[in-house]
Order: sequence, then structure tokens, then C-alpha cells
Amino acid sequence: MKKISLLLAVGLTMLTLSACNNGGNTNNATESANNSATTTGDSQTSNNSGNATKADAQKAMIPGKLNFVNLKDGEQPVMTALTLKGNQVGSAEWNDRKPATEGIRCIFNLNEWIEFYPVTNAEYGIKVWIIKHKDDQSYYLKNKMRDITPGFVQGGDIRKDPDAEEGSPWGSMYVNPENAEPGYYDFVFTYEDKVFATMLTKFYKVDELDKSDEELEKLMKE
Repeated sequence: MKKISLLLAVGLTMLTLSACNNGGNTNNATESANNSATTTGDSQTSNNSGNATKADAQKAMIPGKLNFVNLKDGEQPVMTALTLKGNQVGSAEWNDRKPATEGIRCIFNLNEWIEFYPVTNAEYGIKVWIIKHKDDQSYYLKNKMRDITPGFVQGGDIRKDPDAEEGSPWGSMYVNPENAEPGYYDFVFTYEDKVFATMLTKFYKVDELDKSDEELEKLMKE
């Protein structure tokens, strides 16, 4: 009888130890799965972020295209379209383009006056900053624009003058050839100090754009 009792006690002890070991394995497996899921999620987020950054950089390299930034899903930019005109090159018809988000005039002589005609409901608060083109466009998302911003050459307000005639520009400016060199520049648009769009533009030497409308249009698309 004592032998039977001893055998039963040993058997129960072995069953208890087996159950404890199995429980420990289950917890480890669950923890491992959770860690795996977390790592996968972080990797996907990183990849998506990288793709978005590359896409934004590619958009910013298309001259004459408004590249909207800092917008939440479904949010409309404060300026939805734009026309730019100059006073030195091209015919009146070539300069008189409809407001758009792409195909905007994006070539100018240095010292040529540029006129801004935005489509917006904001009568004031919009500014434009002309800055030497930056390959790293994320700079504009991390920093406030100032006249001490590296590469800054010109800037000003884009606002409606209540006393101006209908169809008048909302602002105008030129880039002084004594302070800037020919090449690519970013037009950086801000509203209440927050960047909401950029546009790649190219400036040429004074009088270099003395060309026909057809030649100018070809340059814009290069």
C-alpha cells in the first residue's frame, strides 16, 4: 500500500512539472510573436516614410509645378492655383496663362519683374521666399523661412490690394543679378509662417531669354 501511495505521489509531481514547463513555452512563444509583429510594423513604417520622402523630392524637381506640403489628409492648400508673369520676355499671350498647379511659367531673366496671381481666399498672410534650390526639401518642413535662410535672395508678401483694379497682381519682385547667379531656385510659399508649397524655377542671365514663344516653351519643359 505504501508503494502504491509513493508511485501516485511521484506521478502527480511529474504531471505538475510538465504543466509548468508547457505554460512557460506558451508565454515565450506569445512574447516572441509580439516582438516579431512590432519589428515588422516598424519596418513597414520606415519603408513607407522613405518612399514618401523620395516621391516628394521627385515632385520638387519638376519646374513649374506646385509641390504642396504640410497638408493633412483631405486638407486643401490655402492657395489652390497660381499664374506667374514676367515683364521682359515672351508675348502677352504666352505670359497670360490660366491659373494652374503645373505648367506655371518657371523661367525668368535675372532682374525681370515677376508678378504673382494666386487663386486663394486668403487676402493676406501668404509670403513667397526665393531660395537657391535645395536637394534636401525636408529643410523647408523643419525650419521657418527668414531673410537669413541660407540661399535666400528675395521675398515678399502676396496680398490683395483693396484699392487696385480687378486683375492686378497680388505682388511683384525681381532677383538682383548683383546678389544672385543663374540657376535653379525654389519658390517657397508660406501662410502665417508655415510652408505649404514649393515650386522649382530657373533664372537665366540678363537678356539670355530673348527668344520666341516656341523656344521659351521648349525651355520650360526641359
